[in-house]
Amino acid sequence: MQPRNTSDATLINRFSLKERLLSRTGWYGFMIVGTWGIFVQAPIWAVVYLVYSLAAFTLVILPGLCAHCPYPSEYSSCLFLPPTLVNRFYPYKNPQMHPASKIAVPVAMMGIVLMPPFWLIANLPLFLLFWLLALPTLATFPMHFCKHCRHFDCPLNKACR
Repeated sequence: MQPRNTSDATLINRFSLKERLLSRTGWYGFMIVGTWGIFVQAPIWAVVYLVYSLAAFTLVILPGLCAHCPYPSEYSSCLFLPPTLVNRFYPYKNPQMHPASKIAVPVAMMGIVLMPPFWLIANLPLFLLFWLLALPTLATFPMHFCKHCRHFDCPLNKACR
């Protein structure tokens, strides 16, 4: 699928090292802080969150979103993982995402983000650290990456709208 209107957006061909490091630090950082914050109060729920996060990432997000993204296969660049890992375990399928994936991927991501605050609210430093990592990471996508992305079938893509 080609973009319909990209006159106001420069499409990104490759993510810079800075973009990749910040994205990965923020994404994995808030997941680690969330897991630790839950563990401090309820170790069993920390295991549940960790299993959910890993399953959501490896069974929903990577195959549902990343396997359709052109960046790892065509541009050797990825914001979440080294592209060689994405290509090895989630080879490029085609640009068309399945309609169920367009729903499942955002729901899985929301679960990863919205579960920890219920426990972290009791620990203000961890709560603040969690959101210090999560908010900029999550805001960067719709405010920057989604406006310049070549994954035109992604429901967050704003470059072709």
